[in-house]
Amino acid sequence: MKYFYSFGVLLFISLNIHSQATDFVTGLNQPQDLLVYEGELYISERNANRIIKLDISVPDPIPEVVLSVVQPWGLAIDGTELYFSQVQGINKISKIDLSDPNPTPIVIVENVSSAFDLEMYGNELYIAQFGLDRIIKIDISIPNPPIVEVINGIETPYALELVEDDLFIATYVEDKVLKTDLTDPNPIAVNVISNLLLPRGLIHRGYELYIAEAGQSIGQDRISKIDMRNSNPVRETVVSGLYNPTQGLEIFNDILYIAEDFKISKFELPPLLSISNFDIEKITVHPNPASNFIQISGLITPVKYSIYSVSGAVLEKGIVKKNEKISLQDLSAGIYFLILNESKIIKVIKE
Repeated sequence: MKYFYSFGVLLFISLNIHSQATDFVTGLNQPQDLLVYEGELYISERNANRIIKLDISVPDPIPEVVLSVVQPWGLAIDGTELYFSQVQGINKISKIDLSDPNPTPIVIVENVSSAFDLEMYGNELYIAQFGLDRIIKIDISIPNPPIVEVINGIETPYALELVEDDLFIATYVEDKVLKTDLTDPNPIAVNVISNLLLPRGLIHRGYELYIAEAGQSIGQDRISKIDMRNSNPVRETVVSGLYNPTQGLEIFNDILYIAEDFKISKFELPPLLSISNFDIEKITVHPNPASNFIQISGLITPVKYSIYSVSGAVLEKGIVKKNEKISLQDLSAGIYFLILNESKIIKVIKE
């Protein structure tokens, strides 16, 4: 069985170049950070001086004001408590209880300048101080927590993302993503990937790390991803044609939500490939050539499939289970490409 990688590369490059997000809600004023809590998307809308929420289960959600607050920026969640930072001279971290229909902010710590992003790790709240080139933390379990410096000398840390015990850090000016092991008593930042384009946002799904890159011009602004399992990951464009994406990235039910200057966009991600679906080296298709159907050997659990023409058009798609057949009866004789979980590409000949 031959694998037509050249076709696959061209096909997916083509799909990536033309992958466009769709509008989810417009008319906002500099949405900065996003997070999902109980099916609702919370947004720090910086220039509108408020935190709002949207019901992501409806197609045209109406923003609901959660809290009016000056210059909100980073968001983090702990149980029902929403932590948020304020910038532009306010310089403090506060929290509200989302179970309260009329929440009142409680100040946790003051004099924290340029707190661009927040990330919760146990009882510790990690804070990226953009203007001071450092990562700090506070213990939210104690009153009036002291500020503890974790790492300094990180130029313009803009966004944070926690993946198990590793804290990933997007550095805006250096065009890098770094990471540090939070279990290390003396953590250091190591390089994950360089040569990005003004990285300002991070979110992960499984082993995929998504990065918002703000090149300041339409066509250059994009969402990229890397495979965190690789020691030398290669950047792959996921969504292009964005305008000034911020750190506001969130993923819920395989939908990527993206904060841009005046709106929230969304993009449907392909299902995350699970190694439990199949051993990629053991997958075979038979019969091939085929007349009426094909069957896939090597599956363990159901996978999504698509059948493409040689021109790249999607002709059929669905879910195939172990020992199940895929009908070819509606296809004309010729060459096709079967793609499993957006990963495995197999040439199929219909007689």
